Amino acid sequence: MYSKLLFELHPTLVHQRFLSTDVGQIYQAIPWEQLVALVPAPAHASSGLGCKPWFTVQGGIGLMLLKHYLQLSDAKLIERINTDWSLQYFCGIQLKASEIIRDKDLPSWWRVYLGTYLDIDKWQKVLAVKWKPLMKQTQTSSQDATCYESHIAHPTDVKLLWQACNETHQMIQAILTKHHKRKSRANHSLRQKEFLSYQKSKKKTRRAEKKLRGKLLKYLSRLIEAHYELCKKHGIILSHSKSERLVTIGKVCEQQQQKLLGTQIENRIVSISKAYIRPIIRGKEVKAVEFGAKVNKMQVDGISFIEHLSFDAFNEGTRLEHGIRLHEDLFGKCGQFSGDAIYATNKNRSYLKKKGIVHNFTVKGRQKAAHIQQNEQMTALLNKERGTKLEGSFGNEKNHYNLHKIKARNKVTETCWIFFGIHTANAVNIGKRMASQQSLDGIPPPQRELRLAA
Repeated sequence: MYSKLLFELHPTLVHQRFLSTDVGQIYQAIPWEQLVALVPAPAHASSGLGCKPWFTVQGGIGLMLLKHYLQLSDAKLIERINTDWSLQYFCGIQLKASEIIRDKDLPSWWRVYLGTYLDIDKWQKVLAVKWKPLMKQTQTSSQDATCYESHIAHPTDVKLLWQACNETHQMIQAILTKHHKRKSRANHSLRQKEFLSYQKSKKKTRRAEKKLRGKLLKYLSRLIEAHYELCKKHGIILSHSKSERLVTIGKVCEQQQQKLLGTQIENRIVSISKAYIRPIIRGKEVKAVEFGAKVNKMQVDGISFIEHLSFDAFNEGTRLEHGIRLHEDLFGKCGQFSGDAIYATNKNRSYLKKKGIVHNFTVKGRQKAAHIQQNEQMTALLNKERGTKLEGSFGNEKNHYNLHKIKARNKVTETCWIFFGIHTANAVNIGKRMASQQSLDGIPPPQRELRLAA
């Protein structure tokens, strides 16, 4: 009631109060007009048909930023917006006392829409222009790669085959039920018992695994053939999603047959629901393999940018030149570079030497005595920059900005999820710098003015 009265009586003071909040600091760090110009308005907003939409493009971008900042589910985020005036202000709306947003799928809808028009290079260039005046060491660049894991169950060959069998069997049963036919004679319950018995066993031997895989492969082949015959007999035209699902199941069957014969599999599918996911071998002590998007990040003065994002494995050591070009495009000349040992190839060394860029790689060959101490000091500073800020940003984003397990459902929304997670962390950093700069310039805090006015 107080906030509603304040909106009516003192809109300027309310705006000042909003800017003094945590979300208000993030709001000031975002170039809203420039980002909105990159995304066309949705068709329902311009046609005038139907109900008036709750959010504009700016509101959709605000939803994405708030989701990662607050680490809430889509439904919980809408609940918070319904009851928090500052979050409404952030998204460019003001709900009346009798109004309430009931559509819990709005964040998901906007994630799909924004992901469709997301051009990472263009969006990052707009953000860099806004943030550059608040960045000091823009001549130093760091690069490293990490994997943002997808929210999928850890895949095994047996689980993957059983899931394929189970889904194909359900499709067959649905067709038979629709056409009033008797149920399939395939002994699905027996295969289910064998699968559960294997899963419950404490010691899963290779012999038992290979035997069960062989049985499930034969069963899956029969199911795929039976489904094809039913569709042909009844003239069934499958939807796009179901046909894609069956193509994925067919590829899984083909790949598992190759593996059973000892053939090496290329572009191995590890998830039926997310066929684009590939195993990323990381070589870590705790996790040898991760499943998700691999991102090569470039960081300048603690602010991270996506240099390359791919769901296929790639060698980040080959991305150094692209990272330097990105740095020059966003911030001008690069004077120092820091990266781990995988970037220290002869080709990269020659490139950095040609560009006159100092690096933190171990120097090859003999050095002059006068240069040894200077090189060691520069290397130590660059290693500290990379080891603290860049490596620390990975854990910060995964633990505090909803990037630990990506719960998006397809490649477009997963890319959008990662982009907004990384840049929400950047916006928080920039917002704090802006608040600190304002205090140094002697600008009084907005909340003090509000108290005096009250």
